[in-house]
Amino acid sequence: MLTPKGRCFYTSCFSSALFFANPAIFFVFGLIVPAFEKYFQFFYFAFQTRVVYNLLFFMRKTVTNTLSAHTIHGVKTACAAVLAYAITTWLDLELGYWAVISTVIVMQVYVADSIEMCLTRFTGTAAGAVMGVIIILMAPEHPVFIGMSLFIAIGICSALTQYKPRYRMAAITVVIVVMTGITSENVVAFGLSRVYEIFIGILCAFLVSVLVLPRRGVDELTRRLYNQSTTVADTCHLLVDAFVSRQQNVDETLVDDLLKSVWENHALFQKISEHEARIYRSKFNTDFSCMVTLITRCTEHLRNMVRALNALDDEGYEIILANELKALARQSGDTLMRLMHREPATGVDDLERMIVLLDHRLNGIRQKGLIRRFDSKKLVQIFSFYSSLEYLAEDILWTSRKIQQGS
Repeated sequence: MLTPKGRCFYTSCFSSALFFANPAIFFVFGLIVPAFEKYFQFFYFAFQTRVVYNLLFFMRKTVTNTLSAHTIHGVKTACAAVLAYAITTWLDLELGYWAVISTVIVMQVYVADSIEMCLTRFTGTAAGAVMGVIIILMAPEHPVFIGMSLFIAIGICSALTQYKPRYRMAAITVVIVVMTGITSENVVAFGLSRVYEIFIGILCAFLVSVLVLPRRGVDELTRRLYNQSTTVADTCHLLVDAFVSRQQNVDETLVDDLLKSVWENHALFQKISEHEARIYRSKFNTDFSCMVTLITRCTEHLRNMVRALNALDDEGYEIILANELKALARQSGDTLMRLMHREPATGVDDLERMIVLLDHRLNGIRQKGLIRRFDSKKLVQIFSFYSSLEYLAEDILWTSRKIQQGS
């Protein structure tokens, strides 16, 4: 509850702000405050909460944009480790350092990777603890038999890592439970304690990763798609300029880095679909699959355009449709960037008209016999490049239409 002095102070501040915002509202506010004074406390609390939220949001954005991803990751890992240490100390756990170790192992730069490591670590730990307890209970207390049991258990877990990475954690937990718990009076309780301690560390890592300056894979994928779309647009302009300038050769590795980058999108998208989609539903949608596929197909078309340009090493020809090809490349790039940046696809209709117009102009040129000047190899080069550019534009058009219909 606000004291009369505090209520007067906040009322004055708020009314002053209203006066500078709108004098008319100020006078109305001055009339209604005495009558609705008890409701003012509620509105002030809501206003104050909103201000604090906006301030924290601004601070988070500033820190995220200023510090590097690995710097933030280091700070978050340290926070998770200290949190795990505090909890295990408060609970007075015997081997609480396993919780701290688990946080360091589990924490990753991106939320999707952290969640994946949490699941891998916990399921592997549970399986390894069960196997370790079984070995201690069933194997005779002799170094030879214990060694044979460890050999079998670790060998099985290591062989199973080809199917699931979690079995690597199972092998580690087997060693921990057997080597440190063989002299324990209550083996089952010892194994459960290790699972409990490691679970605390995993939980701390998960909470810090999700709640403290989260670096989401979905945000990284969005950034990558937009940057790649810009590169695709620029490369397409470059290739079309080389094509209309008497089919100049270009660097054969022009799109190799881009192609490698876009294929990494698929692995990132898979992790996001499996681990982040349920947590960040508002940020994740089915359009990502279409956009990841589109940027890959566009890069493949660019690679075909590079191959077509470098297929022949001759003087080349002037291209009659030079202006139309440049316009199509420019419109395709602009539409692609708008699509990847989630902006309204205002140029979709223009792109469709350009594709139809270019086909119509090309058919007219063929009917006039203007392509007879090309030999067979040159004809293949010309139509290969043209087809790749048209396929690129049509893929962008089709995906844009699909996303528009879905929304």
